[in-house]
Amino acid sequence: MDNNFNIIFFGDSLTVGYGVSKENSWVYKLTEKLHFYSLNKACNGDTTPSMISRYYTDVLMYSPSKIFIMAGTNDLLLGRSVNSIIENIDLMIKDTININSKIIIGIPPKIIGQMASKIFAPSSFYDYAESELKILRERLIDLCNRYNIKFIDFYTLTINQDERIYLDGLHLNSLGHELMYKEAMNSIDFNI
Repeated sequence: MDNNFNIIFFGDSLTVGYGVSKENSWVYKLTEKLHFYSLNKACNGDTTPSMISRYYTDVLMYSPSKIFIMAGTNDLLLGRSVNSIIENIDLMIKDTININSKIIIGIPPKIIGQMASKIFAPSSFYDYAESELKILRERLIDLCNRYNIKFIDFYTLTINQDERIYLDGLHLNSLGHELMYKEAMNSIDFNI
């Protein structure tokens, strides 16, 4: 097993780069700029329970020096609680600490429920997810502070942005990915 990865990215469609070309995704731009040997093990539509079930085989067994985790939006879109998301991310953090990897948490961007309902699919959970994402942000920052780990706040980055950076209210377009890439570059020293 090759265990020389600088970083493994783990999450949902926001980390996969759904809806944009590989070259336009924020993760690809970041790894190219920093010349990282990386794996993107994110999965479209993923939730934190599913991520826990594949965390060992998709991430831990590689023993990367760093692990980036961003999740929670899909959990909220299924009506799950912020508490359950935090508990699941907390478990992944503990497992990461056990293999002596550094961890970076991504705070998911805001969603625009009204746009998502028109373009992506109707859902009765958009209002819930929009309001709970604010609470998730606060709880993730508390979690990061408790473990003294770094985070990238994509929620604050997107809070004052309009529909121009979104494909469908949930996923970001190339402009949105460019903003995420710049935020990641400006907020974290990935070489530490």
